[in-house]
Amino acid sequence: MRHSFRVLLGLGLAMGAAGCSDYLSGPGISSTSDPNNVTVLTKAGPLYIGVQEAAPVQREGQIARFATAYMQQIAGIARQSVSFDHYLASPGDVDTYFGGIYGSSNVVTGGGGLLDVHKMQQLARKLNDSLYVGVGKIYEALMMGYAADIWGDIPYREAADSTILQPHFDGQIQIYADLQTQLDSAINIFLTATGPTNAGGAADGSELIYTNKTADELRAIYTQVAHSLKARLYMHTAATNPAAYALALSEAQLGISTPDNDLLWFHDATPTGNNIWWQYNSQRAGDIGPGAALVEILKRRITGGLEGPERINFYFLPATGGLFFGYRPEGNKVLPGGGGAAGSFSNFNTFIDGVTPPADFRQPELTYAETQLIAAEAAFHAGGAGAAQPFLDAARANRKYGSTGGVAVTFPPLAAGSAPATLQNIMEEKYVTLFLNPEVWNDWKRTCLPSLAPAPASVSSTTPGGAGPIPGRLPYGQTEINANPNTPSTNSAGVAIGSTTLNPNQPTACPVLNYTTSTPLAN
Repeated sequence: MRHSFRVLLGLGLAMGAAGCSDYLSGPGISSTSDPNNVTVLTKAGPLYIGVQEAAPVQREGQIARFATAYMQQIAGIARQSVSFDHYLASPGDVDTYFGGIYGSSNVVTGGGGLLDVHKMQQLARKLNDSLYVGVGKIYEALMMGYAADIWGDIPYREAADSTILQPHFDGQIQIYADLQTQLDSAINIFLTATGPTNAGGAADGSELIYTNKTADELRAIYTQVAHSLKARLYMHTAATNPAAYALALSEAQLGISTPDNDLLWFHDATPTGNNIWWQYNSQRAGDIGPGAALVEILKRRITGGLEGPERINFYFLPATGGLFFGYRPEGNKVLPGGGGAAGSFSNFNTFIDGVTPPADFRQPELTYAETQLIAAEAAFHAGGAGAAQPFLDAARANRKYGSTGGVAVTFPPLAAGSAPATLQNIMEEKYVTLFLNPEVWNDWKRTCLPSLAPAPASVSSTTPGGAGPIPGRLPYGQTEINANPNTPSTNSAGVAIGSTTLNPNQPTACPVLNYTTSTPLAN
């Protein structure tokens, strides 16, 4: 099981994506001869680098491809990606990613999981560095919230204890509550402490996300990130607890206050630092393509005056004739919107095309835009369109999407009131804004927006849903199933677990819909 790797703490392999010679030597690392053969850690910095480097593999790797394919932002069009579009994920397909959540040393995810985050916090406590502890708690909430989103009930309370080889599973809703407590601790205790020892990654150069910031600046930024994350996690419980909307709204208003503070995963132009989507398309060209649902929604929004062409032009390249066409699930050409009249399709643009350097696109994880759109949805439920409008307008007036070459990708602002704050407009705004972010799967499971029709039974079928309903979760990893007898067959909501089972925070399945299309859009 994953805990058998605990001696390594994930360090040996986690740094592969970060550049070994620079990151595995220096203060806080002890070794008898080889700085890359770590035997003793005395500071949190090296572990923190591994944590930051491991996160994009989870958020931009196969799990993200499952999530965004299910949400039809992308489509699987060749090899095993076609079967994934038919919801045929197996325990083996997710095994290394499930293990990576906990910090097991494997060649896909390396370390940087829960074990490393706890060790990072322990080292920081010994050195009285509260900033490191607070940031560690935020990363713990990020990774364990993500795991609960994907798999529902998972080991958490016992999972960071390396002496417990077969940890029990905790209920998904309980995990979200535990993470709220962790974030409260970060905000109210550890990120408020100042003093010469509370320097975090500002002192040792281990802060990869918010570089060139002072300790005080990092405290302020990460406090905002923690509030935004609390808001996100509250929304993940709103389908079972409507009171969560008010809690999310309160937290969002304390969250990321400017796009300059967006949390973007670290990437650079070095071969080992490239964006994971870019790396995948470089190695598996033609396996995935733009999803027709996203392309069609963008086209409809442009035609309806809800936005200009800048976003679709940044995400995708036009097909033959300067028009945009995406792929329906499994590259289905029969369905509306599934390609042009001549069978032509758009492709991904250069920031993730797998061909064009520098491949350093820094993927948005948690942003000002998401925070404002969380607030818009929460306010809509509390006070209707009038209460939601200012938050929707704020997101549309400050449109950024990651960065490349160290420069933020910026789209022109949209006028206040140009998109009425209906729930559909709010959720579609979020859907097109969070391109390639697995969070769109959580939004859909809660709201059934945007309206998506499940994959058909085959490429010749025009009947949606033949491949089954859009899944609400992924299967547990095969190693966990084999090695941990506590792996449940029924979740904490009393529902038998399968790959398409709904997690406890999604009590009702979304309806099976039909396919729609729109007029082709010229570039």
